[in-house]
Amino acid sequence: MKVLYPAEIMLAFGIILFSISLFISALILKRLLKIIKRPSIWILEIFGSLLVLAGAIVHIIKLTVYFPALARSNPYDLLPQIAKTMQVGSLEGLMILLAGFFAICASLIYYIWSTR
Repeated sequence: MKVLYPAEIMLAFGIILFSISLFISALILKRLLKIIKRPSIWILEIFGSLLVLAGAIVHIIKLTVYFPALARSNPYDLLPQIAKTMQVGSLEGLMILLAGFFAICASLIYYIWSTR
C-alpha cells in the first residue's frame, strides 16, 4: 500500500485550518446572538471545532502509527492491521461528520431566530 504523505499532510493541515475557521465562526455567532438577545447556541460550533481538531489529531496518528506499521507488516498480520486502519479512518470521518452536523444545526437555529 502506497501512501502519498504530502497529500495526507495537506489534508491534515486543511482540517486544522477548517477547525480554526469554525472556532472563529462560533465567536462571531456569539456576538450576533448577543445582538438579538438569544441563548448561546454558539457552543455547538465550539464542539464542532473541537471535533474537527480531534479528527485532525486522529488523522495524524493514523499517518504516524498505522501506515508505517502497514509497510512493515508480514502477510499474516496485514488483514487485521488494514481493518484497524479502516476503523481509525471511520472514527475520523465520524468526528468530522458530527462537527458538520453541529455547525449546520447552530446555523439553522440562528437563521430561524434572526428571521422572526
